[in-house]
Amino acid sequence: MTFSSVKDFVRTHRKAVLFPVIGFGVLVFLVLLKLKGLPEKLPPSERATSVRVIAAPEVAVVPRAIGYGYVQPGQVWDAVAEVGGKIVDKNPNLKKGSIIGKDEVLLIIDPSETGFARERTEADVQDILAQIQRLEQNERNATSQLRIEKGKLSLALKELERNRKLYGNKVISKSELDSVEQNYLTQRNAVQNFQSTLNTIPAERQQLLAKLASARSQLADARLDEEKTVIRAPFDSRVADEFVEIGQAVKVGDKLAALDSMNISETFAQVPLYSFKNIIPRGKRPPLSGEFNMDKVRDFLRLEAVVRLPLSDGVVEWEGRVVRVSESVDPDTRTIGVYVAVDNPYLKVEGGKRPPLLKNMYAEVELRGQPRDPSVIVPRSAVHEGRVYVVDKDHRLRLRAVETYAPQSGFVSISKGLNAGELVVVSDVVPAIDGMLLNTFDDADALERLVDEATGKGSVK
Repeated sequence: MTFSSVKDFVRTHRKAVLFPVIGFGVLVFLVLLKLKGLPEKLPPSERATSVRVIAAPEVAVVPRAIGYGYVQPGQVWDAVAEVGGKIVDKNPNLKKGSIIGKDEVLLIIDPSETGFARERTEADVQDILAQIQRLEQNERNATSQLRIEKGKLSLALKELERNRKLYGNKVISKSELDSVEQNYLTQRNAVQNFQSTLNTIPAERQQLLAKLASARSQLADARLDEEKTVIRAPFDSRVADEFVEIGQAVKVGDKLAALDSMNISETFAQVPLYSFKNIIPRGKRPPLSGEFNMDKVRDFLRLEAVVRLPLSDGVVEWEGRVVRVSESVDPDTRTIGVYVAVDNPYLKVEGGKRPPLLKNMYAEVELRGQPRDPSVIVPRSAVHEGRVYVVDKDHRLRLRAVETYAPQSGFVSISKGLNAGELVVVSDVVPAIDGMLLNTFDDADALERLVDEATGKGSVK
């Protein structure tokens, strides 16, 4: 029988063929169902939620805060003319951006006028010294002459007494006695004149000494003015600006040049007030008794500082020191200014790696406080409205209320509600239902980042 003949038979006898086939299929299904039996009933199972966890560490937190600001030279010096005159010499390196060494001559003002004033004052001093010498010689001469005249007076007195006795014995006449007495009076007047001369010498000496002191003071001023004609750099510096040229006349008070120190750079960093509060020693009071100065403030704060400059190929760091704190809070940004100094920034330059700290560079400043007593810490993202998600020994979620303090950028310290070593969920759980079953996975990377940030090794941002 060919396939075509079978096909024709099925087409003509469809009902006769279809019902037996369906019946045979139903029979086979019932036999199979009987052999398999009824479906087995299984107990209901609970579905576990997979979460990442860390064991809450206990570490000595290094409090840190970040601020931003512009770099400025630690010292800025304006060269101002203290004497008038014409500029007769100028340092060829006195150009904007050039480097000038300490004590290097910047400018010279014509010293002629100040030199003449010094010479006149020196002549006045010499004249007064000569007058003092003459006075001292006159004093010596008057003293010697007085001694002689006193001797003569003594002899005249003896002669007068002898003639008075002779007159009493009627040996000489009254006119002879009067003549001797006249000689005595003349001699006594001579002694009185020399004594008066000697008495006026101390006052004259005092007057001359006062004139000498005044003349010497004027001479010192004249010499100082003469020195002021030569203007030198007070420290190693870079020229910020210059305003005069050779031949230009200047008067007292004119600004000649501006120099920026190369020995110290300062960054005035604006630090958020809440961040600055966290780095102040916890539970301690500033030393307000006794002599209060900036050294005591620095000893109380004990802050360390790092100045960072982000570049296209990385970040460059300089070790700094906190020198002072702004006297007020910025009312617009609610930040407090902190001045951080970097010593010898030009000596720390490395070609291709570390540039110098130049004026007006925008830098990041990290402030570090002293390590605190060990405390339990968790990521800030693990705290949900005052609660953390803790895994109990049965691998179930527990919503634990905690008290936190001193929040940092990526973590908070726990003062109450959580013990070190407890498993804390660090991934999002939605919805978070107390008692729900968890499937936990240790997140070693998250724990390492948390500890590094808390101990000052990792980024604070």
